[in-house]
Amino acid sequence: MKKKFTLSFLLALSSLFILNSCTKEDQEVDNETQSAVDNAVCEQQFMAIAPVVNEKGINEAGIKKIAASCGTWTILGAIGNTTITPSSNDTIDSNADGFYDNGPVTFEIDYGTTTGCLAFDSLSTKYGKIRITTAKRWSAYNNPVTIDLLNYKINTVNYSAQIIITRLDSVTVTTQINNGHCTNGTWNIDYTGTKTIKQIAGFSTKNNEADDVISITGSSSGKNREGRNFTTNITSALIKKSTCKWMSSGTVDVTPDGFKTRTVDFGNGSCDDDATFTVNGQTISFKLK
Repeated sequence: MKKKFTLSFLLALSSLFILNSCTKEDQEVDNETQSAVDNAVCEQQFMAIAPVVNEKGINEAGIKKIAASCGTWTILGAIGNTTITPSSNDTIDSNADGFYDNGPVTFEIDYGTTTGCLAFDSLSTKYGKIRITTAKRWSAYNNPVTIDLLNYKINTVNYSAQIIITRLDSVTVTTQINNGHCTNGTWNIDYTGTKTIKQIAGFSTKNNEADDVISITGSSSGKNREGRNFTTNITSALIKKSTCKWMSSGTVDVTPDGFKTRTVDFGNGSCDDDATFTVNGQTISFKLK
């Protein structure tokens, strides 16, 4: 009888120890922030490309000629036909069928390779090229426009991807990022995603990028610089100002492989690299870099 009591006591004690260990583990703070940081590093720059192309985009029957304060805009000509000299004829739709007469046509924004071009946030220097290929004018709806990034760099980070942009209306586009990659030569981030971008400010000043503000919704996935896979889903629209390097507000659920989903909050609209994430009832502050 005594032996049975002792065994029962030991089993109960063991169960209590296991239960307490599990409870303690559940209550421990999960402080994996790298996935949220790396998603933001890629996303905030890939998403900023659509409004830049929009400002320098194709207008009416030809190309919009603007005095670009950052980057030079060039008509490369009808794609696949090297015999055509780039000219206004490449961007004319004389029979009004919605397609360029010599399309698809390719355009290019060149930020240079040495000195680069300072963006409106006064923190980001752009290098390399953005190449745009389209069969129709930029103003056409439901027309997939292909964006290729060529040696494109923001400060010390290189961004490569093929981006498909489709205009849904005058202020809204969907953006699909394929084979996205972000690297500074030391670390590497993979990124892919489909987002809806809506311009919520600056649309009335077509020649001025400085006042542009966009909202972003959608989802993404990738692999952070530590080799961990992650997925994301925006739960409250992210806000990105052209004058700010970082997201200014909004929330996104980030799920790193092997960890619980955490909600990342980018703040209340201030331009800074501060953010928080909440998981297991704990809220932790971190930097977006």
